[in-house]
Amino acid sequence: MLELKWDAKDEALRISKATRTRLLEFNKNLSFGEKNSGNTIVQGDNLQVLKSLLPFYRGQVKCIYIDPPYNTGAAFENYNDNFPHSDWLSMMYPRLELLREFLSEDGAIFISIDDTEQAYLKVICDEIFDRKNFVANFSWRKRTAKSDVPHGISQDCENILCYANEKFLGQVKGKERKYYSTEDFLNRAWRFHDLTTQRTATERPNSFFTIVNPKNGKKYPANPLRTWAITEETFQDYFKANRIIFPGDYDFLKIKKPVLRYWKDDDMRKAGENFGMVAASTFLPAEIGMSQDGTKEITEIFGEKKFSFPKPSSLIQHLIGIATNTDKIAIILDAFAGSGTTAHAVLKLNESDGGNRKFILIEEKEYCKTITAERVKRVGGSFDFYRLGAEITDAEGKINSSVTFAQLANFVWFSATKTPYLEQKNSPLLGICKGTAIYLLYNGILKDKSVKGGNILTKKILSSLPQHDGEKIIYGSACRLDENFLEENRITFRQIPKELKL
Repeated sequence: MLELKWDAKDEALRISKATRTRLLEFNKNLSFGEKNSGNTIVQGDNLQVLKSLLPFYRGQVKCIYIDPPYNTGAAFENYNDNFPHSDWLSMMYPRLELLREFLSEDGAIFISIDDTEQAYLKVICDEIFDRKNFVANFSWRKRTAKSDVPHGISQDCENILCYANEKFLGQVKGKERKYYSTEDFLNRAWRFHDLTTQRTATERPNSFFTIVNPKNGKKYPANPLRTWAITEETFQDYFKANRIIFPGDYDFLKIKKPVLRYWKDDDMRKAGENFGMVAASTFLPAEIGMSQDGTKEITEIFGEKKFSFPKPSSLIQHLIGIATNTDKIAIILDAFAGSGTTAHAVLKLNESDGGNRKFILIEEKEYCKTITAERVKRVGGSFDFYRLGAEITDAEGKINSSVTFAQLANFVWFSATKTPYLEQKNSPLLGICKGTAIYLLYNGILKDKSVKGGNILTKKILSSLPQHDGEKIIYGSACRLDENFLEENRITFRQIPKELKL
């Protein structure tokens, strides 16, 4: 496997692995709207926040979009974009490794970048996400050509690298074409064909008629040099079968010409169980806007330019639309949230198609409160606001006294199963995973209060636990049972925090 090496790579990975997991502290005053809406904003260093979120969201995120520093050498008002090259790589690599763990089996990640670091980003992404999972390099035109540029060449486009897991590729990428996902068309991948022929009115008089849209009465007369491909009688049959769409029926189709299109039986057969509409081109359409549109958008929200070069929400909305549909809740994650454009895009897309997408934004800077969160408020979004709290373990390596049973249970379950803890039981038996029961002895969780030393595994405490006839993993501060007894009772004891692998 091809691997990119730089002097500080090993040190960057060592620091990343040594970064201790921290609690996330809910801030009621900075939260907004509906409580527990499923939308989350976290202020803090994204490496630490990602490590803290992983036990809750590993394998649960459908779409990740990030717009990291491009390392252009500039110093913008809101963020630094000037790193030594090796420092930029050391910053990006461990964060991308963590982001990979969040992706669901059918998830995809989109990463904006310009030509400064694009080649290096592609190599480390091939290493982290696997080269075979590379989908495309989308080209986004961010501005019209400038004349006062170095070398007389205006770099008007940026790159958006896309990688995806296997089930995403099976869902979106067909044998010949890639399709946008949606539920709007009966879960099928229909292709569109003009409802016209090359025949004239003289050649096909039965097809030379005016079609009237039954929904609004708008008329579409046939072209005498290019008649309809169907007769007036056939049109009625097609319309009743819901096989004809008119201009304006669906916003995302962007049909500008007064041309009718229809579903073709052969296309329905070829499409199989995939679904979607239009082939997803790597050259992004002009309708999604340029950098100036992102600036105009945020200026309209705040009444002044609040952020340097924000992306237009329509760009991210377009990308999220490729990766998600409306059939279930989809989590969208942005670890370099900036001005909050991703949340804005999620809200707009949900409004347009009735979807149930939720966002997680991570931003370290203080403007996380004054710009990121404030923007989401102003465009009508609800969210829970969190900040990084205490580390799970203190300086002596002990569980921090402020950690509650419920908080620790999430990390214990994740340590044992590498899956998020969804049951949230207030019981020493956290749950059963693949036939193995996971227990936690901590903070007086035992219901029998007469049993002392409830964090230490003894025969008496074992007898007071909910029973399970099978393999058991028990986490606690210490164990007073010998190895033979543990083996006979199919018990694996793990001492916390020493054996709490996060």
